[in-house]
This record gives sequence, C-alpha cells and structure tokens, in this order.
Amino acid sequence: MAGSPPTTPRIDWTGPPLTVIGLSGKIPAPLEPAALEALQQAELIIGSERHLEAVLGHNPKAKTRPYPSPLGELRTLLEHHNGKRVVLLASGDPLYYGIGGYLGRTLAQADLRFLPALSSIQLAFSRLGLCWQDARVVSLHGRPLQRLRSRLGSGRLLALLTDHRSQPQAIARELHTARLEESQIWICEALETPTERIRTFSVAELLALKGNLEVDPLHVTIVHTRGEGGVQPEFPGIPDHLFSTGDLPGRGMISKREVRLNALSLLQPRAGDVGWDVGAGCGGLAVEWARWNPLGQVYAVEHHNRRIDYLRHNRDQFGVDANLRVVEGTAPNALHSLPRPNAVFIGGSEGALYSLLEYCWQQLLPGGRLVASAVTEQSRVDLMNFCASDTLSTIECEWVQVQVSRGETLGSHLVLRPKAPVLLLSVHKPYTPNPEPSNEPC
Repeated sequence: MAGSPPTTPRIDWTGPPLTVIGLSGKIPAPLEPAALEALQQAELIIGSERHLEAVLGHNPKAKTRPYPSPLGELRTLLEHHNGKRVVLLASGDPLYYGIGGYLGRTLAQADLRFLPALSSIQLAFSRLGLCWQDARVVSLHGRPLQRLRSRLGSGRLLALLTDHRSQPQAIARELHTARLEESQIWICEALETPTERIRTFSVAELLALKGNLEVDPLHVTIVHTRGEGGVQPEFPGIPDHLFSTGDLPGRGMISKREVRLNALSLLQPRAGDVGWDVGAGCGGLAVEWARWNPLGQVYAVEHHNRRIDYLRHNRDQFGVDANLRVVEGTAPNALHSLPRPNAVFIGGSEGALYSLLEYCWQQLLPGGRLVASAVTEQSRVDLMNFCASDTLSTIECEWVQVQVSRGETLGSHLVLRPKAPVLLLSVHKPYTPNPEPSNEPC
C-alpha cells in the first residue's frame, strides 16, 4: 500500500521454490501430476491435520509439521528448513483469502509455486447453479461481523467466509436490521466430503430458531439480498441524519453532505492510498471516504473525547472499521507516527491551520492531493496566505466555495435557509516517478 511503513524483509530462500498445494475436501486427495511429484520429493510437508491425512502415503519419509499458532511463527519454521524441499498444504485456492497472502510477504515470488484446487466459493456456487461473476466475496473470518454492513444493499449476491462470530443467525440479524428481510440464505457445508450438506433459509426462519443452529465449521454462506434496504448507503452522499453526533441527527460536528462530496471529488482517492482526515470531528468525511474507497486506508485524527466516541460509533455503524483508523490526539503531534499520506483533508485546526498546512504538505507524498476547508475569516486568510507562499510558488491552487440553502417550511410556504459558505482549497503535489518496481503480494 502506498505510504505504508516498511515490512519485515523477505526470507532469502536458497532451496527450490516452496510449493503450495491446494486441496479439495476429498480423502484421499485427488492430485495433479505436478502436485504429486512435489509431495513425493518433499523433505518437509506443512499442513493442518486434515490436510496431512488427505495426502498420507504419498511420501512417508518426509517430515510433517502442523501450521504453527500464531501463524507468524511459520516464518521461523521455514527459516529452519531453508534450502530444503518444502511443501505447504492449503484448502482450495491458496491465493484466495488463503495462506498465499502471508507467503507473498514472507518469500519472493520467484521462490513460490502455487498449485490450486477449486475454492470453496466456486464449489458453493456450482452446487447452487448460480452465476457468480457479479458476486461480492466478504471474509468475516477473524473479523468483526459489523464489516458486513458496508456490503449490504438490496439485490446483491454475497459469498461469506465466516467464523463463530458470524454464524447464520447473526447474519440474519444484520439483514433484518438493514431492512433486507426478504433475503435468501444458503449454507453450504463440508463441500466435497462425505458429510456435504446444503440448506436454504429465509431471514425469518433463522431468527425464529431457538438456540444456535448447528453448522459444520467448514462452510460457506451465500446470500441473495432482497428487501426495502435504505439503512446502509448504496451511493455516495450519505444523508447527514444517518450520522450520530450527540446533537440532533446530522447537526453536530460533521462535514455536511454537499461539502463532503465536493471535498472528496477534489481529493480523488485511489485504491491503495493512505489518507489523513485531520480534525475529523464525528467522522462524516472520514466514513464517507472509507466507505467508497475500501482498498485505501484512512486515518481520522481527532482530539475531542466526545467526538471520538461518535466517530467510532459511525465507523462501526457503516462497517468501515477495516480501513478507517481513529487516531486520538492533536495534530501535528498525532500525525508523526502515521504512514505518509497520498491524500490529506484538513477540516479542523483549532486555530493552527497555517502550520498544519505546511506540515501536511511536507508529509504529502509526490502525486498526492491536499484539500482544506475554511469557514471563519481567519481560516480563509490562512488558506490564501498558504497558496501565496513560497512553498506553492510554482503550483496552481484550485478554489471552490460551497454555498448551500436548505428548504424549510414556514407556515405553508417554502423558505430556503442559506447555510454558512465553506471555502475549499485543493493543491496537487507534483509527481516524482519511483524507479523501484512494484512487487506487492496479494
């Protein structure tokens, strides 16, 4: 991810490429010739108990080891067997929400060879006879169930990888809360094993069950969402009243919808970007930013305790905790430990706007954008002085003033009440090519 801190160096692997074999649920496992050859030549085979049982007999002389817990200790195990012929066993496609991501951060791509099987997602859709090119896959395994909320909308096909916190009844409760009560839910269990089972439920049926539904740990949940919806946003421009602020809905410390959309259009966030929202208030802009840029990482910086509570509540309410991090503290001190940003929005400054502009511009990566807002006359002066400073002497500033009037009823008549105008400054930092080639793992 752009702007992220350096990671642990990859292992300098000296042996033949480490082979990662994806297995189906069948025992014994059907193997392609390349996978069978790798197993027969292996000096070390790593896998779960179920996986090791599935390949039992192909190479009785090889050492076998279970995956260590925590998984981070796998690096130590590999380092101790550097130079050996090593095989790792995984379920389905190791590069699809599997061990492949971890290995890509631990070894160079040239030191890895992947031999996948069909993923559980592919198998589930094939059993149901559903086309899945438009499906959205959501991994809730080891993740909070609330992350599902950012994917909920009417008429969607979802494939869910779950754990004990995201069992079918918990998913049904989320669908009910999102007003998607007409949704259909399929639970596909133990696929390609002798105990394979597929069951279909409505939301009402799952909610009516007494006690927990018994489900095989190896299962995939498919959901076709239907219903009125409207609880979770499905298009940019989240209504102000949906945010919790402590005041009347939508009237507290959030950037209002028209300002949010204009500011984000000036920021132009991209996949993989690191963003700072400085003076985030109750999180209106930060939530909207994270909601529509799920492959970016947003840091919302706020020092006011009560606003931080509502910021966290709004983050969880809209299911964006995966890519929205709340940073407590006052800028610029609270910014020192953050990865350098590709995009910065300054919405609150506690009277120190000019110095914040200078610091954030210095930290902004080449090719990035800085957008700042001003309502008071002093903050407008700070924006204009910054634009006229030597720092931006060769850079063009873009100015947008957002002036909104909201309709109200006075007696039986419509009255348009003007809101305070908000001045936006947008500055683009010239791009400097990076000579280092990208080698980001999955």
